[in-house]
Amino acid sequence: MRGLKVLVVGLGIAVVAAFLTLVVVIFNRSGRPAEGMARPEGPRPPLHASWGRAILEQPAGTRIQSVTASGTLIVLQLYTQAPGQDERLVVLDPATGAVSGTFQLGPR
Repeated sequence: MRGLKVLVVGLGIAVVAAFLTLVVVIFNRSGRPAEGMARPEGPRPPLHASWGRAILEQPAGTRIQSVTASGTLIVLQLYTQAPGQDERLVVLDPATGAVSGTFQLGPR
């Protein structure tokens, strides 16, 4: 009977020690990124940075047909009924408000 009491007390201590170890490991890892998850290098823009007013300088009558987020960029699909300028894709960087590029779609 005495051996059973020693076994129960020993296992109880083992369970408490395992629980405390788990709590310490979770607490220590909560402040660090997981391995393989690299943080971006260089300065980060402020969270609520305002880049003011962006002007796209498109022909008169241009309409926005769709807006699509692609990774860290925004793609605007623009439509104009002007000959040779029917449809364009304008790629914007929302962090800076700058136009990254324009793709002209239509006949050659």
